[in-house]
Amino acid sequence: MSGFGRVPDLMQRERFIRRLNSTGALSFVVGDAGWATVPFRLDPNRGVVLFWSNAREAHKWAEVVAVNPEVHQATLAQLLTEVLPMLTERNCLVGYDWCTDPTDPVIEPSDLHDRIWRERTDSFLQTVLGTDTIWLLESASGPAMLPSQRSEGREFLPVWATREAAAFNAAGSWASKRPLGVTLAVFRDRYLPFLDQRGCLIGSEPIPGAGAFELTPSEFALGAFPGQALERLRAV
Repeated sequence: MSGFGRVPDLMQRERFIRRLNSTGALSFVVGDAGWATVPFRLDPNRGVVLFWSNAREAHKWAEVVAVNPEVHQATLAQLLTEVLPMLTERNCLVGYDWCTDPTDPVIEPSDLHDRIWRERTDSFLQTVLGTDTIWLLESASGPAMLPSQRSEGREFLPVWATREAAAFNAAGSWASKRPLGVTLAVFRDRYLPFLDQRGCLIGSEPIPGAGAFELTPSEFALGAFPGQALERLRAV
């Protein structure tokens, strides 16, 4: 519900989301009455559950928002797969980086979910467009693939913006796979047609336990090669 926000609130929201994606965790407070919650100023019947991207800020405000408070952390995967769906079911809002400002910003759980994934995708594209390299995990048996959550029965190719991020995931069933960097041109000319033919999707910067924001090859091309995609549209 983007209509809630003023410009400073929207800037704070974007900072909050960037920090979540950077640290992979956020903090919340639990007291005698449960999760720290305040009434929504535009609708007192809706609760605003409070979260912080900085644990020190959560500790700072804990005594203000709860009785006998304890500060806890949730991983980004837990937030996306457990917390936000639960808050949606309970018709609650998310209050991010709460302080005592009477116009503390809020966001719908579903909106936060979508914006987290969009920010990860935008950051990925910005990095790979600058380095001209996309990283994946591959071995003699082929690239690492994951089951799609967007389309049942399909798979997606996980890709990363840095070698370090790809290497971090070379464990478990992927222990035999190694990071492979490919240029954008190679990815466009070889990988995208191959994935399209197989009906596979692409997921950038997947989160263990939460999947990825999955795109079709044509959707990915619109983000990674916007000029060329526009030229192709004009040629139709």
